[in-house]
Amino acid sequence: MLIIGHRGCNYPNINQNTIRAYQEVVSQGATAFEIDVQLTADDALVVVHNLDLSKVSTGTGLVRDKTLAEIRDLYAGDPRKGKDAVPMLSEVLDFCCTQAKAVRPVLHLELKGDGTGIPAGTMIKAYVDLGKLDQKDLLISSFNWQELTNIRTILPDIRIALLDGSIRRKELLQKLPGREQLFSRIFNYGEEDYMIPWSTDLDACKALYRKEIDDDGTYSVIVDEVENVISGGCYTEGLLDTAVAMGAYSVNLWYDTLVLHSDFVHRVHARGLKLLVYTVNKAQDMLRLVDMGVDGFFTDDYLLAKKVVFG
Repeated sequence: MLIIGHRGCNYPNINQNTIRAYQEVVSQGATAFEIDVQLTADDALVVVHNLDLSKVSTGTGLVRDKTLAEIRDLYAGDPRKGKDAVPMLSEVLDFCCTQAKAVRPVLHLELKGDGTGIPAGTMIKAYVDLGKLDQKDLLISSFNWQELTNIRTILPDIRIALLDGSIRRKELLQKLPGREQLFSRIFNYGEEDYMIPWSTDLDACKALYRKEIDDDGTYSVIVDEVENVISGGCYTEGLLDTAVAMGAYSVNLWYDTLVLHSDFVHRVHARGLKLLVYTVNKAQDMLRLVDMGVDGFFTDDYLLAKKVVFG
């Protein structure tokens, strides 16, 4: 069972998605940690989870609208936990290079936003060509599968993972043009291209939507979309066909819905794929994943996961 430190994990005095977080989780024995990569307005690759800086830094606005200099003037997370700079991808790769090759943790790199695949691939290739890193030191994931195709034009053999289990904002906007302001009120990550229902309790979701949505047509579209996600609309042979056709290493899926469709684990493995699960922080949920036979999971609490899985 692979335990992956989500954004380096969450510690009382260390901000996530910072070099200090990666150092800490690796020092605790993690064999893998995850980061999120975005492009700035001047095409620099920075490590930030949310597209909206106000959610994860001392800044405001979207990462893609800021220059690298503007990003570097911010603190990642809460400065009361430490005045951590927002890392550049190159700094994270440099950190990985400092780890002994035999025990180097695998970097799970999620591509966020359009246009990240080519520049990220180009940077990683430079490290590989210099012998600083091996391609097996990384696993590239994204909800935006086109970016996985794009990075493969630079690194044809890099391992990739298809992320799924979300509501696709652009597709939903085709059904509900002009209603994007609604999404931030009713979805997790409602400002982003890939959104998640705030609960897998459909009745609870419906109660929220009735309060927030002012017409029956919009309400019906939203409920249908959410019900599809909760009911396992992504857990299809179509997803697996795509993953196999792309030569993926794994599919990475949302725990809250996967546990409602545990038979899918066997279907994934039958196609020769691995199954990784995001994001699991409770001991009982970790134990359930062990029983389900998944290959690994992302967590904000590495020490708890290590104790639960390995004793």
